[in-house]
Amino acid sequence: MALAPISNTAAAQSGSGSSLSQLGEDYTRFLTLLTAQVQHQDPLAPMDATQFVSQLAQLSQVEQAVKSNSNLESLGAQMGSLLSVSGAAMLGREITVSSDNLTLDNGEVDSYYSVNEGTATLSAQIRDPDGNLVRTISGLSTDHTELQHLEWDGLTDAGNPVLDGKYTVALVAKDANDSPVPAYTYRKAEVQEVLFTEGQNYFKLNGDETVAAEAVLAAS
Repeated sequence: MALAPISNTAAAQSGSGSSLSQLGEDYTRFLTLLTAQVQHQDPLAPMDATQFVSQLAQLSQVEQAVKSNSNLESLGAQMGSLLSVSGAAMLGREITVSSDNLTLDNGEVDSYYSVNEGTATLSAQIRDPDGNLVRTISGLSTDHTELQHLEWDGLTDAGNPVLDGKYTVALVAKDANDSPVPAYTYRKAEVQEVLFTEGQNYFKLNGDETVAAEAVLAAS
């Protein structure tokens, strides 16, 4: 398991600290200026204190805003840590994700598909990593009520075996009028590594595929 560090947390806290430091310097300059003006004011025409009170109030509001932002950043960092821990619980579990990738292993594949109601014919085109068409499987089930497992024995159209490994699949679905209709491919694969970056969990699957946590449709 690899949990990437939450790299933006320290930067966010540093930003808040810098803002508070700058605010403190502004306070010091303002009070120094106020003291100098009071010391050198004309006793017969004293200054109106309303403007100074208003500026002090504005500085106080900015201070509160910076502190609130710092608290929010800290809360965000804590939530990010909890999210990364929850993602770690998926390690070793089998998940279903939308994907056109499939892995061939001893004549078995981890690919599934679904079709909409009204699909009349369905075939699958399987290609190797170089994009070469190695097998076309026709007459696939068009049952729209559940997820279907794609059956491929690892043979080419000529009946020759191919090496185990990563392939891609594309579906060709048509209705009763021979018009194209949508069809969807999925994988069921084991989570081999959990990555946490930019506030989001990612799962690395066998077959060298990485998917976002939000792409997971089911887990077992």
